[in-house]
Amino acid sequence: MKCNIVKDLLPLYCDKLTSQDSNEEIEKHLHDCEECKAVYESMNKKEDDINIPNKDIKPLKKVKKRIKLKIIAAIIGTLAVLAAAFVFLFVGVIPISSDKLHYTAEITNVNTYSWSDKADITDSNNDGIPDAAEIDSREELIVRIMPDCSNARYVEHRDFGDFSDMTNYKLSMEIYPTFKLPFDDRGDRPNVLVHGFPDVKEGSTLTIHCRDKDVVIDLWQLYLDTKEKEQ
Repeated sequence: MKCNIVKDLLPLYCDKLTSQDSNEEIEKHLHDCEECKAVYESMNKKEDDINIPNKDIKPLKKVKKRIKLKIIAAIIGTLAVLAAAFVFLFVGVIPISSDKLHYTAEITNVNTYSWSDKADITDSNNDGIPDAAEIDSREELIVRIMPDCSNARYVEHRDFGDFSDMTNYKLSMEIYPTFKLPFDDRGDRPNVLVHGFPDVKEGSTLTIHCRDKDVVIDLWQLYLDTKEKEQ
């Protein structure tokens, strides 16, 4: 086999792409031809120079690991910031200040009707209430809380137990200004809270924990003042 043919086949031979017959002829020629043998050894040396030792891969793996950890930390940090922003804007963490707190009061009459199963159920007024029904009328203090914010979250704390056992009201709350969520269904004034207090007695209070101080509303005195204004 001529030298020029062997030299043309050497790249394929180095990549093990030649046939078995060609390999035998090339190896036989390399054994006898120093020039072609030198060319072959030069090609093999270049391939060895290109190969990266295993020890050089370890630093790259460490760098990749650090990059991966940094990416994970960045994702976790971003999620934490978004969660904190959501809580601050839409849940509320800082109570309203006392100068932003406003409320009004009014008194309404609440009637409760009761009758026995054997009572005459004649309903001459067509109002769904039998003529024989007994009427229990009581007054209810309605407090409307209106803070200076577009939306609010109310957290209430009741200091009394069962409604039937209580002798006075001890109610406290916090009001947190928030932004309204798209699915909030509390109407056009989601910042307003209307609270009813039936049969208010002396000693009943509503405490609102504001950012700067506690505002204590004497419900009994508020009832008396409202009663006087409405007369």
